[in-house]
Amino acid sequence: MQRRAVISLVTALCIALGAAAAASAQPETASLDLALRAGGFYTGFAPAAARTGAAPVRAQLGRRALRRGETGSDVAELQLALAWQGFPSGAIDGHFGLELVAALTRFQRRDGLPANAVADTATIAALRHEPAAPAIPLAWPVLAPVGSRFGPRGDRFHEGVDLIADSGTDVIAAAPGRVTWAGPRDGGWGNLVTVAHGHDVRTMYAHLSTVDVRVGEWVAGGTVLGRVGATGDASGPHLHFEVRVGGAAVDPLRALVPLAY
Repeated sequence: MQRRAVISLVTALCIALGAAAAASAQPETASLDLALRAGGFYTGFAPAAARTGAAPVRAQLGRRALRRGETGSDVAELQLALAWQGFPSGAIDGHFGLELVAALTRFQRRDGLPANAVADTATIAALRHEPAAPAIPLAWPVLAPVGSRFGPRGDRFHEGVDLIADSGTDVIAAAPGRVTWAGPRDGGWGNLVTVAHGHDVRTMYAHLSTVDVRVGEWVAGGTVLGRVGATGDASGPHLHFEVRVGGAAVDPLRALVPLAY
């Protein structure tokens, strides 16, 4: 009965994920995202709308080609659109700098476009498409309520989902695969485990208190990889869980198998 109650809680929270994203986005970023959605920019998927009370501005992305050195709200919209495709470029600040150049060229290469770091008509059209999705089913690594989700958070983009659980809770592999990282990692990750599953899919498990696997080890789905903690840049115990497809971050909650209860 306790497990059923927890599953019900997680499922209910997943239904209301738009509100979770809303609370984390700054009004300016939220307004830009709403403008893109209202203008029909996104097709095939629906990133959560941020409800902050900010009046949405009119979307500008696609009205002109954008390149390094440009500034403006359309550049910020480009940063958001790239982030939803799995290629964030640091702060969503409306400045076309080196980080945006790198993210844009990575996206262009992934989509078979000329890697010219120019957001031209073909690139904008590709950004409208549905993001990549894993070709394999993924299980929940922790049965826990959802905290911060994939999407805008402050003036940046959160590339995974935070699952709120007590320190020491088992973290399991979402699918079979080979461990490619197991231990501390710079950049705020703390103790991190990364598993390559084949089909160009990787999963990442961050802020662990302990790591129970080794690099090169083959793990079955459900294998305990480590335990929830608060290492790295974490304000409290939780699992930061990411899913990458072809190197691009995708929304884990679109990739995880729905919970049945």
